[in-house]
Amino acid sequence: MFISALFPRLTDLLTQRRVIQLTSGPGFCYPLYYFIPSISRDGRYLVFHRAHAGEVQLYRLDLTTAETVQITHADYPQTQWNPWCTDAGKGVLDHRSALNVVRDEVIYFNGNEVHSVHLHTLEDKIRFVLPADRLPTGQNCVSPDGQWFFYIHHDRALYESIYGLPGEPQKSGYDYPRHRSRGTKLAGFHFDTQEQRTLIMMNAPLHHVHPCGDDHLVYSSRATEPTILYTDYAGGWYTHLRTQTEESGGTCHYCATQAGIVYESNHASGVFGGVVWPETKKTVEFKLPPDSGYTHAGFDPEGKRLIYERMVKGSGAHDLIFLEERAPGQDRWRPLVGSWPTYGNLQKSHHHPRLVLGGQWILITAGDSASQSNHLFLVDASDLPESQGIYL
Repeated sequence: MFISALFPRLTDLLTQRRVIQLTSGPGFCYPLYYFIPSISRDGRYLVFHRAHAGEVQLYRLDLTTAETVQITHADYPQTQWNPWCTDAGKGVLDHRSALNVVRDEVIYFNGNEVHSVHLHTLEDKIRFVLPADRLPTGQNCVSPDGQWFFYIHHDRALYESIYGLPGEPQKSGYDYPRHRSRGTKLAGFHFDTQEQRTLIMMNAPLHHVHPCGDDHLVYSSRATEPTILYTDYAGGWYTHLRTQTEESGGTCHYCATQAGIVYESNHASGVFGGVVWPETKKTVEFKLPPDSGYTHAGFDPEGKRLIYERMVKGSGAHDLIFLEERAPGQDRWRPLVGSWPTYGNLQKSHHHPRLVLGGQWILITAGDSASQSNHLFLVDASDLPESQGIYL
């Protein structure tokens, strides 16, 4: 894959690993949430958010020419993903867009209007409109075959009673009455037939959904129990794949790979990583190094290389580590990038690492001292072997 020479080339000071800076300038730039693709199937286009001057929109970055084009012009007045991120102003609903890599279309919300914009032609059309008493509240996805858009929506009146009305200053923070949620739905929309399907309805907020294989989904609801929830495209049922335990705590982020679901669990006794196989519910777990603070599991779509992003204890910055080999009591970890400061907080301040472009690079969001904001970077991963001892 040719990546334009116009992008600045950098070197990580700790590991001497190659880094390419993809975005710069004012505002915060970050991809679609890392559970789902942000790069087109041919590897040419990267879709990302830019939050600047009270507005958040989606952009298309041509990796072969470094050309950036704004592809959305949404105007909804309240875009914040509550309670998990900061207010970015008006525009597309933050963190809720998804890329259909089969059809080369980006799906986004302008309030309750669900739009698609084509990556090549930039044609924008309304796919459907949610009823006025509902509100899209979760991170969403497209099925691997490009046929289904899966999305989460919530009772609008209750949501606005918690966080405020559109155009008003938004209330935020984690201390909110999660168990008051009612009738939250995980739904599916078929691009060809226009069928709408409710898969799951729960009296709890749902936070993110993404594909697990060709016909299953994983999703989360931290209000009920920090666990990995699993269903299929027909819905009407779900099961727990890795239930919270006293010894290793509850899961938060998990990546459904071709070789099992990779996750992390933050607990008072330390940070754990693991892999669970949905067919058997077999689980393998390991403890991360003792200086690990708040941690996110990285995403290798093949599931062969286990990467974790950490808030390093005492540093206030993020790093990336790679599990070379799991051997009880002797796990071998390798740093990929050293302690890297970020700006802002919540979702816009995390690396959210995902292996991209055939597994040759890791896409991350990280700090840029020139703008005092966060931007997109590629970290060289071409030399990383498969993690050993995981029984994938």
